[in-house]
Amino acid sequence: MIIARHTAWADWIFAWYLPGLCKRHFHKISVLGKIPATTPDLPLLLAPNHSTWWDGFFVYLLNKKIFRRKIYLMMLEAQLARFKFFARLGAYSINPHSAGSIKNSLRYSIAALNEKMTPRPMLCIFPQGELFPWDQRPLVYKNGLETILSGYGGKANLLPLAIKTEFLNEQRAEAFFLFGENMLVNRNTFSGMQHLQESAETLLEDLKRRIIQKEAGMVLLGRQ
Repeated sequence: MIIARHTAWADWIFAWYLPGLCKRHFHKISVLGKIPATTPDLPLLLAPNHSTWWDGFFVYLLNKKIFRRKIYLMMLEAQLARFKFFARLGAYSINPHSAGSIKNSLRYSIAALNEKMTPRPMLCIFPQGELFPWDQRPLVYKNGLETILSGYGGKANLLPLAIKTEFLNEQRAEAFFLFGENMLVNRNTFSGMQHLQESAETLLEDLKRRIIQKEAGMVLLGRQ
């Protein structure tokens, strides 16, 4: 397993580099709808859909612009082994083909949630486990997030996130984000992966509708 090795210099370099990289590839990056309030003295579990190579970068950008928490992001081991620099930004690995690796990664995730700081850390898990087309239904969420909540035992912010990229009137794509309702949950009050999956599917359809209606959102990068 490759663990996260947060390094201040790497974070500083990437925070400077990423906006320029995104601007070269995206005309605009926007958050639609409202940004839910999260409780800073509870860890944050972010649960996005996963349909583009950019999703981890998007999560990093959202954390820098909005949440400003120490970030942990679960990443496929084969990918993180190729791009080890990302471990210095908070990425850590999982090998879905090894039961031992899965257990180690889930235990590591639980330990991350238990870190004591203000605000508490943010842990990003892609519940689909791998890349799938944006419009695939059902999303087919795996149970890792539920296992993490069960092992953690305490209360956490659980925040669904819909991500969609779309070519509209420009040569470059636009990226859109829509947050679901923040849920304060523990292992006893979590409604289960099936309910989370269905909520995420509804959130994605809501994001699609807002894009079609040309909703003006909060622009993170690009022109208003």
